[in-house]
Parts: sequence; C-alpha cells; structure tokens
Amino acid sequence: MDSFTSMKQKLLPLNLYSVSGNSNLNAELLAYAEGLDILFNDLDTMLREYYISTAQSYGITEREKLVGAERSEYSITKRRDMLKNREQTLGLSCTPNAFYMMLKSYGLSDFIITEKFAQQEVVITVYDSLSNEIKSWINERVEADFPSHLKISVVYTSR
Repeated sequence: MDSFTSMKQKLLPLNLYSVSGNSNLNAELLAYAEGLDILFNDLDTMLREYYISTAQSYGITEREKLVGAERSEYSITKRRDMLKNREQTLGLSCTPNAFYMMLKSYGLSDFIITEKFAQQEVVITVYDSLSNEIKSWINERVEADFPSHLKISVVYTSR
C-alpha cells in the first residue's frame, strides 16, 4: 500500500475531513505521500543492503571494502558467498577447517592445505588460475588474516 492510500484510509473513519479528489486536504496528502514514498523506498533499499543474504549492490561493495576484499570481477552470488565465509571465519581457531573457510572467502576454489606440525608451518598450494595482481592480493590477505605464530607459505601451480 502506498503512503497516500494509507493516510487516506486512516483519516476516513474519523469523519472529520473530506478527502475528495479536489480538496486541499487531498492535494496536501498527495504532496506528503510523494516525499514519504521516496523515503520508504530508500529505507527498503537500505534494509535490503544491510544483510549479506539480500544485498545486491552497495551492501556487498561496502562490506568488501571494510574487510579489504573488493572483488567486483565475481558475480554477486559468488561475492555474497565469499563474504559469508569471511564473517564465519572471524575469530575461529587455528584449524585446517578454519584455514579452508578463510581461503574460500578469498575466492579460491582449488587448493590444498598441508600442515607441518614440527616446523609450525602451513603450506597452501593453490591450483586456481590467477593473475599476478590477485596472487599478490591473496598473499597480503594471508599475511594479515592467518596467525602470526605460523610460517605460512603460498605456492601457486597448475595441475
């Protein structure tokens, strides 16, 4: 229901006002409704963009900027999944599953994580075909996101 119809329906039962097509009240309600509909549309958009599951534009982009991972080369669905993975891994323990989820949040799909317990080292072998720019970005994210007490090596190769 639009704002005009809502306001009109609320005034009619009062029997105080004549809300006819040519009245001043009708014109005033139409003017209010014009502004209110713009605000309600903006609020609906803001509400949609607030949640990762429903965001379609700036809600995804702004959240990606916040975590340092703007990835406009991917589809909205892929970006949404990466953000969900990213938020689920924040504060997780140092487990292979946590590392796996972190790497998935970077957009990687074909990789292996190898742990070397005695050396406190983790080797990430990435088989995805990536540009040098993306490889550099992934290296930066790994350095920033993975625990600093571990030696992390990222190896890029093909199968």
